[in-house]
Amino acid sequence: MKKLSLLIIKEPLIRKRIFKTALPAMMEMILYMLIGVVDIAIVGRLGAVPLAAVALGAQIFFGLVLLLESLGIGAAILVAQAKGAGNRLEVSRVAGQSFMLAVVVGTAAAVLGLWLAEPFVGLFAVEAEVERLALLYIHIVFSILPVALTLYIINSVYRGLGRTDIPMTIAFVVNIVNCAANYILVYGMGPIPALGVAGSALASSLAHVVGLVMACWYFFGGRGGLKVKFRLSERLNWSIIQNIFRLGLPSMGEQFFLTVSGLISVFLIVFLGTTAYASHEVALAVESLSIMPGFGVAIAATALVGQAVGARDRLAVQKMARGSLELAVLLMGLLGVVFFCFPQAIARIFTNDPVLITLAGSLVRIAAFEQLTIALSMTLAGILKGAGDTRTPMYVTTLATWAFRIPIMYLLIKVLGLSIAWIWVVFVIDWLLRSLVFIIVYQRKHWMYRALGSELEAG
Repeated sequence: MKKLSLLIIKEPLIRKRIFKTALPAMMEMILYMLIGVVDIAIVGRLGAVPLAAVALGAQIFFGLVLLLESLGIGAAILVAQAKGAGNRLEVSRVAGQSFMLAVVVGTAAAVLGLWLAEPFVGLFAVEAEVERLALLYIHIVFSILPVALTLYIINSVYRGLGRTDIPMTIAFVVNIVNCAANYILVYGMGPIPALGVAGSALASSLAHVVGLVMACWYFFGGRGGLKVKFRLSERLNWSIIQNIFRLGLPSMGEQFFLTVSGLISVFLIVFLGTTAYASHEVALAVESLSIMPGFGVAIAATALVGQAVGARDRLAVQKMARGSLELAVLLMGLLGVVFFCFPQAIARIFTNDPVLITLAGSLVRIAAFEQLTIALSMTLAGILKGAGDTRTPMYVTTLATWAFRIPIMYLLIKVLGLSIAWIWVVFVIDWLLRSLVFIIVYQRKHWMYRALGSELEAG
């Protein structure tokens, strides 16, 4: 019998490179998640109405930023492939054009968002005071939408370079500023009056401005392996912009359909009752943290596979892909074991309600069975994106969500009246189906042929 040998164990240099790229990316994702947690925690002391207003306003703002930030995937892929090819000039050109695109798109989105804010918030049918405060929050944060989008696009460029430590460092500073400014501006301190919801919006805005200043210090200062020469008279290069959109729009579409399906899922689960919905939210919070290793490794896979593609190195593409898969499976497999063995202890971190602990704990145990398939799906999607294939992840995610998850959820909840546990079983099957499709696509290697062309045929 052949002895099993893992690539990440056989080749420690590859393991080190993948882990060195993935770990800061994981930390960056966690740090940006904490911004919302801090906002809610501080404003929550003011009462239910301010809390609901900030939660709604932040969901709309960050939802739009996340959607637009998907263009950064295109920038990251082009930067990674240019770096792999050793073309520093192209790296600089793509980075500069990405910066300009972020400013233009961010400004247009801010103007449109401010214009549509009132009718859009009205769709949520919240109390009048919640709507008023949510609009106050939105009007403040949308004014710095170009700042936020530009910051996140610069982060994407550095991820493409494999310098995920720089976005992580920026995210750390953004969190510190956000925490301090939230406390001071929401509650007031010394001569600074308590501004409540407006203070929270101003704090988030200030944190993003500081983050962008720091990002530009790296970006235009020749730091982190990137030197961008930029002039105010510079024009958009439509060839580069077209490639950014070609690679980024499918990811934007994927994110859009995910966001909409998430809202529909919430709408359906609410019919199961308050306890079921609350337990679902607890389990979802646990899952959101558990997928961070998958996010981190997927980001590393996109960067490192993209660089290998740029270098036209078929063997490196295969090694980076396999090494990323092994690391993701190892990390999330361990989380799956923890979820299965200690589900109620994990649920207890988020609530002290005995009923919720029991029910949410059962959902966390079910979630244990999706960890490996989430790892495979996210990492394989990252590998394909690194090779320039952003359409397949969009097709797989959209079909799995809209042809399976949503219809089956509707059937189980509205027709059969089954419990929330069955909904989480659907989630497990959904991720299993996605991973199987991704594995088939990966093993056929058409993605590698398209990326490397004749080099693969010759190899």
